[in-house]
Amino acid sequence: MSDNKQLTAESQELDLKKSGKRRTFTGTMKKIITCLAIVMSIFHLYTAAFGLLMPIQQRSIHLAFVLVLVFFLYPATSKSDPNKPTIFDWGLAGLSVLATANISYRFYDLASSGGRYIPSDIYFGILLALLVIEAARRTMGYILPMMAVIFIIYGFVGQYVPGPLMHSGFSYNRIVQHLYLTTEGIFGQILGVSSTYIFMFILFGAFLTATGMGDFFNDFAMSIAGHKKGGPAKVSVLSSAFMGTINGSTSANVVTTGSFTIPMMRRMGYSATFAGAVEAAASSGGQIMPPVMGAAAFIIADTLGMPFVDLLAAAFIPALLYFSGIWVMVDLRASKLGLQGLPKDQLPKFTQVIKTRGHLIVPIIAIVYMLMKGYNALYAAFWGIVLSVIVSSFNKDTRLKLNTLLTALEKGALSAIPVAAACAIIGIVIGITSLTGAALTLGSAVLKLSGGYMLSTLILTMFVAIIMGMGLPSTAAYVLTSAVAAPALIKIGVLPLSAHLFVFYFGILSTITPPVAVGAYAAAGIAGTNPNETGWTAIKLALAGFIVPYCFAYSPGMLILPANPWYLVLYNATTAFIGVIALGSAIEGFFYQPMKLYERLMVFVGAFALIYSGVVTDVVGIGLIAIVLLKQLAGKRKLQQEEVSA
Repeated sequence: MSDNKQLTAESQELDLKKSGKRRTFTGTMKKIITCLAIVMSIFHLYTAAFGLLMPIQQRSIHLAFVLVLVFFLYPATSKSDPNKPTIFDWGLAGLSVLATANISYRFYDLASSGGRYIPSDIYFGILLALLVIEAARRTMGYILPMMAVIFIIYGFVGQYVPGPLMHSGFSYNRIVQHLYLTTEGIFGQILGVSSTYIFMFILFGAFLTATGMGDFFNDFAMSIAGHKKGGPAKVSVLSSAFMGTINGSTSANVVTTGSFTIPMMRRMGYSATFAGAVEAAASSGGQIMPPVMGAAAFIIADTLGMPFVDLLAAAFIPALLYFSGIWVMVDLRASKLGLQGLPKDQLPKFTQVIKTRGHLIVPIIAIVYMLMKGYNALYAAFWGIVLSVIVSSFNKDTRLKLNTLLTALEKGALSAIPVAAACAIIGIVIGITSLTGAALTLGSAVLKLSGGYMLSTLILTMFVAIIMGMGLPSTAAYVLTSAVAAPALIKIGVLPLSAHLFVFYFGILSTITPPVAVGAYAAAGIAGTNPNETGWTAIKLALAGFIVPYCFAYSPGMLILPANPWYLVLYNATTAFIGVIALGSAIEGFFYQPMKLYERLMVFVGAFALIYSGVVTDVVGIGLIAIVLLKQLAGKRKLQQEEVSA
């Protein structure tokens, strides 16, 4: 798969150039960036192995690396020099070091004086807030920076805001002190998770990619599903799900797996729009796939104060249902079009794939094992990285050489930059909401608007999560939507974990929801199709993902949790799985043969009845689906008999 590896790298580089964001360096500047990124990774590896620094110190050093690299790598405007940082960029990088060094150096004085600040602290605080806003603008565009600015203004003029969001207003000293000198603002919990769990698991993913794990996932999926009906589409579903276990970005997942699955799907007979939509929907689902879950899993677990392994177990069945829905629909589309799989002699052999690269899965198994045994996720990630280096040496084709190790350290740090920048600026938003009490007020506003009814609150929350998540990284989308919408769901009786997973799912699904559908845009670029058409088709394929969150909101018994008996989880998961299959057939209008309109309606209603767990609804759902299924079987047999007679 060396050709595929080269194609993937070229596609990623092309995607980078199209975005016009990241600079590419040569010569001395390239060496400086490489050294900074490697030192950043080594710092995080060292603190993970030998103990973290005090929270603000750990986070300030982490943020210093992030800001310096952002100002070097991301130009201020499209007219900026794409090959070297300007004097202005060097100045911002230097100010970033000063502003973060001040809080790290002053930490013990602030702790001993009860947070009593001096004038320079306020100046550095204002400076850092501006630097964080500018860094976020360069890496993610204007949405988050504008939101942060609006919230800061709201902190000043709250006494003039009409309605329930009114507050007494705060001085700039109080706001800066809260955002800069406490762990409630920029250096809050979100940046804390970024400086520990998120960075380490992104680095872990970079090491796995360096060993050839991406090629292993692709070959493994090809060997399992390539020969099946509509094989390339199923390979896309599997490889994107696997890639999601180590990848924290929908667009990166699309580029990595779609560069070879989309052309294959088109050659097999799928339309370009459908091929791009399959990849977009599957790659979006990669963000809900344990253990990384778009790097948001660590924040969810930390926010809820629950063991990380319990979160992974709870998220497993919903993720499985999501991918099952896409799998069923590509299978039915292949049946409608009469598409076959790829010849087996053109596919990698399963035994050969396991023999040559199967050992690469050991670090992931080890991490899951350590988490199940109660080890800290940071500790597990560190040893996962160590094991990835060790097991790669078992085969000369996967063995990591020194330059490959250094490249993995560099790419891991660079991949973490946009996520860390998002976490820092979200700290401003979260800090203002905690200072003003806006989070509780916003939750109450959602409840008031929905009338306090569960269904209307869930629907309103869904739209809030999708709108707020558009164009944002997975982590940023979750944090914003959970701060605004999750409290409202918890107030109406939704289990806290279900509430947070609910907003997380719809924040992720915003990546395929037009008009700002970054995942659909990436897939459409490869497929050569209209992004909006690709996005709407992806929504059809991912429809199960829009329904499953309602299931665990109403029936948390489908989640694998210590409080839920295994037989209850199995029953709920089974009925939901049957419902997902029925939903796919209703959308495609095909079971064993094309469906009539009333048959599609019956199956559609039956699917919803099964997905929503309950004895009565399950009986109704199975009954409706069984009637259509028997009618389809009878029609198919009659057609076969007529063909034989003819």
